[in-house]
Amino acid sequence: MAPTERALALAGPLRAALLALEQGLEPSASFDPAAARRDFTIATNDFVAFAMLPRLLARLQLEAPQVHLQVRAWQEHVVPSDLARGDADLMLGFNRGLPAGHQGTPLFDDRFVFVARKGHPLVRGKIKLATYTKLAHVLVSQEPKARGIVDEVLAQRGLERDVALRVSHFLLVPPIIAATDYVAALSEIVARPMAAGLSLQLLPMPLEVPTATVHMIWHERTSASPAHAWLRGVIEEVGKGVAASCRKALR
Repeated sequence: MAPTERALALAGPLRAALLALEQGLEPSASFDPAAARRDFTIATNDFVAFAMLPRLLARLQLEAPQVHLQVRAWQEHVVPSDLARGDADLMLGFNRGLPAGHQGTPLFDDRFVFVARKGHPLVRGKIKLATYTKLAHVLVSQEPKARGIVDEVLAQRGLERDVALRVSHFLLVPPIIAATDYVAALSEIVARPMAAGLSLQLLPMPLEVPTATVHMIWHERTSASPAHAWLRGVIEEVGKGVAASCRKALR
């Protein structure tokens, strides 16, 4: 059996309505994480998962051992309809604005660093802008012709770089850089832990690039849920820990 188009069209609104009913019947008393048996679905990208999941899971094991997570991929900057449909409880990542009915809060900022392999013939402990634009760059992108924030900053100066490779995951970049003469502007949270093991050199960017802010996003339907409020609070605290680690690394 296959669902009709009408059934498919109704699936999202019905799922959201049932979820709202379930949350409306939730006890209004405080949520007890130590005794709760609950599943949550979080949509995020590999960079944010790398930064946050180890800390978050350590907290859950101690405070809420029966709370289970499903982590799904979300690579885009635009918030899709997963939260409204009830297919995900939270999204963690970058965004370009919240749709109606959604709420969000910043978790931590991250800066770009320039990454090249040690022994790169054109990068010896420093990088000038004139050299930077001539190198072969790796860009994390989901779209064939998309430009990154670095490209936008360069365009403001009438410059461009050679994007020689596009990949869909941040964690692919360090091993590629270590084995080739490609270079990248990469999240410091990803680059710094991998630099020593992969023999990478991390340098300041040769131009000023805005920091990137990671947000937590949810649908307003779950705002009053004690269980969701508890999880959001834990994730906010984990985000503060990531931010503190970043500040320490920058000293």
